Amino acid sequence: MLSVNLQHDRLIQAMTTFQDNTNYLHTVDGTRLFYRENLHPNPRGSIVMVHGLGEHSGRYGELAALFHALGLSVRMHDHRGHGRSEGPRGSVHLSDDYLTDLRLVFNDFAEQTGTTPLLFGHSLGGLIAARFATAGWSPVRALLLSSPALGLRMTLMQKLLLAISTHIAPALAVATSLPAHGLSHDVNVVREYEKDPFNHGKVAARVVNFMLEAIQHAMADAKQLTVPLLMQVAGDDALVEPAGSREFFDQVPEGAKEIHWYAGAYHEIFNEAPPYRQQAQDDLRAWLKRHV
Repeated sequence: MLSVNLQHDRLIQAMTTFQDNTNYLHTVDGTRLFYRENLHPNPRGSIVMVHGLGEHSGRYGELAALFHALGLSVRMHDHRGHGRSEGPRGSVHLSDDYLTDLRLVFNDFAEQTGTTPLLFGHSLGGLIAARFATAGWSPVRALLLSSPALGLRMTLMQKLLLAISTHIAPALAVATSLPAHGLSHDVNVVREYEKDPFNHGKVAARVVNFMLEAIQHAMADAKQLTVPLLMQVAGDDALVEPAGSREFFDQVPEGAKEIHWYAGAYHEIFNEAPPYRQQAQDDLRAWLKRHV
C-alpha cells in the first residue's frame, strides 16, 4: 500500500498536470450550461461529477484529479443558476430542470467517450445523482454519493415559509440559512468558499420542493438500483440529514453496495481537514480500484 505522503504527492502531481477543457451545452429552453472536462489519454472509463447547492464545478479540482489519476476521463458542469452557467441564481424554470440538464451533459459525454460513465454527486448533486440513477434517466456504470441531500432538516417555521413562497413566488430565490462554517473543519476551505464570487447562498421554493420530491422518489426507487453503489457520509453534518443516507442505503438491494460513515466529519468530506479528507480519499481509491 502506498504511504499517505506518497499518495498525497502523487495527487498534487496529478493536479499540476490536470488542465480543464471548458465549453457550453445548450439546453432545450436555451439555457447555456458551462462544463469542464479532462479526457484521459488511456482511459479505463469515465465519470460525470455533480456539485452541490450554491457552489460550482470549479471547487472540485482535487477530487477530479484523483479520478483522472486512476484512469478516468472526467466531466463536471455548473447547474443552471450556478457558477458560469446561465439562469437566475438558485432557481429553476421547471422542477425537473436539474435532471434534464444532467441527462444532456451525461449523454453527451457518454457519446463523446464511447463509454457508460460512472456518476458522482455531492450534497444536492448527490440527491440529483441518486434520483437520476434510480429513475433510469440514463444508464450509469456506478453511483458514488458524497454527503448526499437524502434528508433535510426543516423547522415548522421553514415549512410554513416554504408553503407561502410556493404559492406566491415559487421561482424567487431567497437567502438560505445554511452555515458556511459547517462545510469543513479547515478554516481555509471556509474562507475560500465565502470569498468565491461564483458561490451564492440562494434557493427558490421550487428547488426545495424538487429536493423534497426527489428524496421521496429516490427512497421509493432505491430497490431498483442494481449498479455498484458507494456512499461516503459525514457524520456531523449541519447542512443535510445524514440519516437519510442510511435509509437510502438500506433500501438498495444487497450486492455491490458499500457505505463509509465519517463520525465527526463536516459536510464536505473531500474538503475536510486531515485526517478526514485523507480517509475519504483512501476509501474512494480503494473502491475505484476494485470496481473500475
